[in-house]
Amino acid sequence: MCGYIEAEVVPAASGRRARFRALIAANVLRIALRELAAGAADDAAEEALFEALGLREGTLGERRRELSRRIRAGECDEGPARDGALAYARESVRRKLAVANPRFIVRVEGA
Repeated sequence: MCGYIEAEVVPAASGRRARFRALIAANVLRIALRELAAGAADDAAEEALFEALGLREGTLGERRRELSRRIRAGECDEGPARDGALAYARESVRRKLAVANPRFIVRVEGA
């Protein structure tokens, strides 16, 4: 579908604004497809990170809020809690970038 938009819709678009919007649509579609493909694997990876932090109860959203509370309270400022919170943040950002803009990860990790 993205290929169709770029090969057929973009060249046929009249005007810069219509071309730009078609390119945005293709990009949004790519992001949605990557998000769908990552779905369960991303949840499993996040579950594992929470396990390492000792956050085993509640939904993913509840555990995210609990980790946020701990960080704000200074409970993750040092030691294993700090290492775990940093690992969570690093991996969470990497997974989100893998969906939103995987080329950015290649540039950053390759640097």
